[in-house]
Amino acid sequence: MSNRDIDKRKENFPLLGVGPKILITLSPFLILFGVINSVYSPVFQNPIEYYWMVFIGSILIILGVFIFIRSEKILKPAYNASELITSKTYAHVRHPMYAIWGLAILPGIFCFFDNWLIFLLLPIYYIIVRIFIRKEEKYLLHKFGEEYTHYKKKVNLFFPNLKKYKPEKN
Repeated sequence: MSNRDIDKRKENFPLLGVGPKILITLSPFLILFGVINSVYSPVFQNPIEYYWMVFIGSILIILGVFIFIRSEKILKPAYNASELITSKTYAHVRHPMYAIWGLAILPGIFCFFDNWLIFLLLPIYYIIVRIFIRKEEKYLLHKFGEEYTHYKKKVNLFFPNLKKYKPEKN
């Protein structure tokens, strides 16, 4: 393997980003809350009728999976071409795949547990994302420089903007 190949390998960031690290770090909390849920189930039961929770959860999961797949389809070709994406879902939030897990998919899944305590995992997920995303942000800043700096100033990391991002015109 040549030095150029080694440098290129160091330059690339994994396609999955920090997602696997987030999942591994969140796992002990999922287990802990699952155990608490099974032991103290009646104490933390949702006050909302279960069929409404299933309905809300189903809508959130379907919406979340749709946005996740759409974001992934946008990301893959841009990743292979080493391009910064600032359109479609990425025009509203810098990391839509992490955001959609915290704002739709996980809450949707948690609705099926019929336990309000498990929703406390959402702030934990957000904190974990904020910790691990720094590495990805640093990589993107290094790779795309001023273009990413401008994008970063205009588009939120996790919570979507309703206003669509428009790149600077040169």
